[in-house]
This record gives sequence, structure tokens and C-alpha cells, in this order.
Amino acid sequence: MNLFRYVENGLCTAVMAILLFAACHSADPHKGRIPLAGVDDTYLYKDEVDLMYAVNGNGEDSVAYVESYIKKWVIETLFYNKAQENVASDNDIEKRVEMYRRNLILNDYQERLVVQQLEPELSNSEIRDFYNSNLSMFDAEESLMKGYFLKVPSNSPRINDLRKWCVGKTEEDLEKIEKYCLTKDAVFECFFEEWHPVAVIAARTPLTEYQLKERLLRKSTIEFNDNSHVYFISADTMVLEGDSKPIEMVSGEIKELLLNSKMARFIKEKKSALYNEAMQNNSIRIYKENKP
Repeated sequence: MNLFRYVENGLCTAVMAILLFAACHSADPHKGRIPLAGVDDTYLYKDEVDLMYAVNGNGEDSVAYVESYIKKWVIETLFYNKAQENVASDNDIEKRVEMYRRNLILNDYQERLVVQQLEPELSNSEIRDFYNSNLSMFDAEESLMKGYFLKVPSNSPRINDLRKWCVGKTEEDLEKIEKYCLTKDAVFECFFEEWHPVAVIAARTPLTEYQLKERLLRKSTIEFNDNSHVYFISADTMVLEGDSKPIEMVSGEIKELLLNSKMARFIKEKKSALYNEAMQNNSIRIYKENKP
């Protein structure tokens, strides 16, 4: 009898210990995690902040980082809770989320199709044909020029030689000018292969843009001076404001336009083929009796 009671008491004690242990753990809403802050039923845990500090801390003082992060988290959580009280219903939000997800999937699929199946190369003739057919799209907003800019002190030696080289403009002449400017207080810039605004060149001279442009239109290579310097400027090629920009300036823009158009046609053809295939397979059902 005593043995039975002993076993019974021991069993009861064990059961009580198990129940107490379970109760203690079930009463812990954090499941062993360490909370650092809480707003209503939402909590910020130490492991979350530790991870964010490891990723974004960048050597910042950990105490200051944690305090700043906790404050930011509390503010954002309070604001989110307030937003939930004042925005549209959950159903509306879910619809918008689903629409956003749908668009992401569609965009991703389209990009994959384009990369895998569309030939992105454009021929020079395609670019040139588009340019010639749409010149009005490429009007220059400002006057442009190709050539060179040279500025030397007025007391520089061998000015006559420099003048001869500037007028000649051969490759040898330009090399001589370049070597000449290495040992003088001079500025020499060649831009025969790229377009510069006339206004930018004029701003480096005593002339206005209008004056510089008028002189270059009369003579491609000009010389003038101020109190301290002599200027030599050559406009090998010029495009005036309102004229069509040169094709090399707009070829990148044309490529983008043509590629976008090509991609749009490609996706449209894919959709049409998919529709026709579904119609042939009787995968589409149109309920005419329900149409208004």
C-alpha cells in the first residue's frame, strides 16, 4: 500500500513538473528570442537587430546603432498600424498585390523572351533609313562644330609658323602645333571627331557666340586676339541651330527607338501566336449567352 502511494506521489510530481515546464514555455510569446522593443502585439528581437548591424553597421558604434534602429522601427511600426486603420480593405490590398505580382511575372517573362529569341542587332542601313525618314525629330537645339581651339600668349615666338600650321591643318601640321604647345603657356584642343557646342568654345574667347559663329561661317579657320592672347579656331564642320543633328550624334537614340519598336512587334506576335494556338486547341471558352 505504501509502495503504491509512493509511486503515485512520484508520478504526480513528475506530471506536475512536465505541466509546469510546458506552461512556462507556452506562456513565453517570444519562444526564447530576446525582445528589444514592442508595439502592441508586434516585437523587434535582438537577433534581427544583430543581423542588421552586421550587414549595415559599417563599424558604427553598436549601442548608438541599436538605439537608432529601435527608434526607427517603433516609428515605422506605429505608422504602419495607423495606415492599416485608414487604408482600403484587405481585399483591395490583396487585389493590388496580386496585380503587382502579375505584372512582375509578365515583365520578367517578356524580358526572357527578348533575350532568348529576339535578334537585337540593327544594320547601319536601318538606322540611316530611319534617320532620313524622320529628320524633323532630330533638330539641333544649338549650333555645333568640329575642329580645333588654340590659345597662345601674344608674345609667343614663331607666331607666323603657328599661323601657317593652323591654316594647313594636315596631320603633320597638327603634330607641330601640339609639340609647340608643350613648351608654351598655351591651350590646344583638337575635336575633329566629336561635336562641341559653339557656345562652349565662344565662352573661352572674347567673342560672343554670335560673333564666333558668323566669323566661322565666312571662313573655316579664323585668328583674332585680345590684350594678352592670340586665338586660332577652326570649324572643320558646322551644324547650325535648327538644322538636323548629324547621324552619329543620334544613332544611339535611333537604335533605342528601333529596338523598342522591334520588341513591341515581337511581343505582339508572340501573344497573337499564343492566342491562335489556344483557339486551335479549344483552350478558350467564350460564354456568349452571358454577354450583355
